[in-house]
Amino acid sequence: MSENSPPPAVTIERRGAALIATINAKLLDERELKQLGLILDQAAADPSVTLLVVNMERVQLVPSLGLGLLLRISQKCTAREQALVLAALAPTVRRMFSITKLDRILKLADNVDAALAAQV
Repeated sequence: MSENSPPPAVTIERRGAALIATINAKLLDERELKQLGLILDQAAADPSVTLLVVNMERVQLVPSLGLGLLLRISQKCTAREQALVLAALAPTVRRMFSITKLDRILKLADNVDAALAAQV
C-alpha cells in the first residue's frame, strides 16, 4: 500500500469465535457496506465464527441506505446462526438508531469489549 492510498474501508481482527470488523470511515456508505457484506460471507464459510462485531467508533453518519443494509446483514447473520453486534456507536448514530427504533432490532454495545463479553 502506498503512502497516499486510503486506509481499507474495513479492517478485520479475529478474537476466538468472534470476528471484529472495524469501519475506517466517518460515513457508513456503500463502499464500507459492500466490504462488510463480503466479510460476512467469508465468516459464514467458517463455522467456528459465532459472533460478528462491527466496531463503528469512527462512524459519524449512517444514511438510510446504510440502515437498510445493516438490517439485511443482521438477517443473514441470524440465518447463519451468527450473532451480530454493533459496537461503539457515536451519540448521534445511536440516537438515529433509537429514533428509527432499530435499537430494538439490532444488538448494540457500548464498545467492542462489551460486545464480546455479552456473548460469552
